[in-house]
Amino acid sequence: MQIFSDNIDPLRAQIAQWKNDRDIIGFAPTMGNLHDGHLSLVRNLKKNGATKIIVSIFVNPRQFGPTEDFNQYPRTLKNDLELLEKEGVDLVFCPDVNLMYPSHISSEITINNPKLMNDLCGVKRPGHFNGVLLVVNKLFNILRPDIAIFGQKDYQQFILIKNMVANLFMEVNLILSPIIRENNGLALSSRNSYLSYENKMLASKIYTSLLKIKDNLCKKNSDISQSIRREIDRLNSIGFEVEYLELRTLNNLEICNEYQPGKDKYILLIASKLGRTRLIDNLIL
Repeated sequence: MQIFSDNIDPLRAQIAQWKNDRDIIGFAPTMGNLHDGHLSLVRNLKKNGATKIIVSIFVNPRQFGPTEDFNQYPRTLKNDLELLEKEGVDLVFCPDVNLMYPSHISSEITINNPKLMNDLCGVKRPGHFNGVLLVVNKLFNILRPDIAIFGQKDYQQFILIKNMVANLFMEVNLILSPIIRENNGLALSSRNSYLSYENKMLASKIYTSLLKIKDNLCKKNSDISQSIRREIDRLNSIGFEVEYLELRTLNNLEICNEYQPGKDKYILLIASKLGRTRLIDNLIL
């Protein structure tokens, strides 16, 4: 397994060689502190035909707000590299901040999609998705993957990246990888390490609420807003601070006022704080 961290030129030379050999390059971007959800991305790249696997590990400062957890975000590079080598990853790109954001460049471009960026998670995290799209754009330009994979848990992020790829005519195929959950239903996340044992058990109630709403929507004459309001109140009553819990269209995250099974695809999305930890989850219907 090759590791590149401080020079883009030899990295690009290696990728050019693979492309010359007609390898299919699969790419999984991460911020490290890897868990089974991340490793499933690697496995799914292989299932989708990638012959060379690249994983990036970069805690991107541009997607953290001034009061968020950039400095506290878990950094476990040694363990991450061991896990990736066991998975048969071919190359790991773990740049430092100065490589990705050189100080001699006095100004930065921004990529905007205001309607979607300022919705859902963007309400409480202004600027977050600008930082995400900027770093993903940089990584795509450096690594030139044929396939890039993203986890379903960050579904709003996936839709924004999908729109960016389409708008900028990027030659990369995107794959959405299913959420990997703990036995109690809690979606795997690097930030789960912030939770106490008790809160980790309690956090599984988020998925329980999504399943309850799904069951209610399948009943005739069900009231969407009432079903959602009931679960928001229930979660808030047991210690959560629900930021949003909404039903949206799957393709473009438009607001849904009615549910017509079989006509369109839908997704339930939730963001909530439990103590100081922000948790997100979703369920495709």
